[in-house]
Amino acid sequence: MLQRDYIVELTRRFGEVLSKRLRAAMLDADPDAIHDLEDAVGNLLDLDGATALSLDPDSLVTMMELSGIADSLAEYVTYALLRIADAYEARGSMGIAIARRQQAEAICKSFMVKYGHVPEEYRELDAEIAAVKERA
Repeated sequence: MLQRDYIVELTRRFGEVLSKRLRAAMLDADPDAIHDLEDAVGNLLDLDGATALSLDPDSLVTMMELSGIADSLAEYVTYALLRIADAYEARGSMGIAIARRQQAEAICKSFMVKYGHVPEEYRELDAEIAAVKERA
């Protein structure tokens, strides 16, 4: 029960950051928003964002496995990494974008998450961002 409550709380806090900062990261390529999203991913793993996302894909998967909550949060981490990659790509930072996509792919393979899957909680937000990007 405590483990479930902990995961629900982590997911809730992660969702708040994602909802608040994803628009700015995606639509404005705001570097502070991108950094906040990376920190949110790191916080899920009890690491700072820079440390977590400096790991190669296999090491990131290992850290997720060691966290004990990876199966519950893999789809959220994958979604965030793909959106972070999109934000970096919009800024022209292709190397970092590719690294984030490789991390997301490794997580998908290890935790059987469909690559590109949008968690239900973020479908509306994702559609809103896509619509704004299409109009631009």
